[in-house]
Amino acid sequence: MEKLTINDIAKISGYSIATVSNYLNGNYQKMSQKTRDHLAKVIDQTGYRPNSTARNLAKHENKTIGVSISDITNPFTSPVMSGISEVCTQHGYKMIFTNADNDQKKEVNNILSLRTESVSGMIVDAVDPNSPIYKSLTNEALVMVDRQAKELLFDTIVTDNRQAVKEMVTHMVQAGYDELYFVTWPLEEVSTRQMRYQGFLEATGYALGEHLLTVPHLGQKEAYQQFEAQIETLMAQKVTKKIGFFTMNARVFLRLLKAMQLKDYQYPRDYGVATYEEFDWMQIMRPEISCIRQDSKKIGVMAAELLLAKLLDKKSALPKKYIVPTEIILKQSF
Repeated sequence: MEKLTINDIAKISGYSIATVSNYLNGNYQKMSQKTRDHLAKVIDQTGYRPNSTARNLAKHENKTIGVSISDITNPFTSPVMSGISEVCTQHGYKMIFTNADNDQKKEVNNILSLRTESVSGMIVDAVDPNSPIYKSLTNEALVMVDRQAKELLFDTIVTDNRQAVKEMVTHMVQAGYDELYFVTWPLEEVSTRQMRYQGFLEATGYALGEHLLTVPHLGQKEAYQQFEAQIETLMAQKVTKKIGFFTMNARVFLRLLKAMQLKDYQYPRDYGVATYEEFDWMQIMRPEISCIRQDSKKIGVMAAELLLAKLLDKKSALPKKYIVPTEIILKQSF
C-alpha cells in the first residue's frame, strides 16, 4: 500500500489541505473541537504518519543539523560526534553527517550539499576554515570546532592549545632536558598545530623554526625515511644530552614511537616524551604517557547547544571564541 499523503487525508476527511495542515502543526486557534475530533479519528483509522521534513518546512522549522567533519579517521572526531548527537537527540533534531577526508574541494562540496538539504544550521570541523565558501554563510546558523579561521566569522569552540602546551613543556624543561623537540604534521595554515607550536616556543625560549620535526603524511615513503634519519641523528646526542619530545597529537606520537622502536630506543630510558590528547589505548603503555587531556565530547556538546540556542534566538551577534579547558596529566614518560 502506498503511503498516504496530506492530500489523501483532506479528501477522506472532507476538509481542505490547509485545515489538515493546521491540525498537524498544532494550529488550533480557528478550529472547532468537532473538526479536531474528526481529523484525529481519520488519522487514527488510516494510520497516517506525516512526513516530518515536510511538516517542519511548513512550519519554517527544518529540525535537521548538518555536520561537516574534516577527517573521520581522526580519533578526535568520534567523541565530538557523540556530543553533538546527544544534544540533537535531546532536542528532537536530526543530523546529516558528511566527511571531507581532509580534502578542501570535498569540504566545499559537502557544505554546498548541506545547503541544498535546507538544514537549519551547521557544525563544522573544517579542513580549511579560511575557505571562501564560509563567506557565504552566517554566524546565526553555524558553529566551528577545533580549527579556527584567521578572521573570526563564526562562533568557534577550541581548546587552550597554546597555554596547555606551554604548561606541559615547562614541566619538561624543569625536568632537566637539554634539548626538546616539537613533533608535528606539516604546520601549514592549521591553527591547532601553529598554536601548540607557539606554546612550545614560549616554554623553551627557542626561536621560530627551531627544534621542529615534521612528520610527513601517510604514503610519503621517502619523506618518512628522512624523518627516521633525523630521529637517528638527534638520538646520537643522548650519550651527552638529555633529549625530549613533545608530539602535537596522539597519531604523531605513534609515528614517533614507531621511528624510535626501529633503533630499539625506549622512553624514558633513552628519551622523554609527552603528547597532546589522551586516548584509552594509552592506558596499556608502560610507563604511562604524560599528556594533555582534552574533553572532545564536551566540544561536541557545547557546539550543538550553542547552535540550537542561536537557531532559537534568531538574533544577529558578533562571533566569539569559546575555549574548553584541558588537563595536564603527568606520568613517568619523562
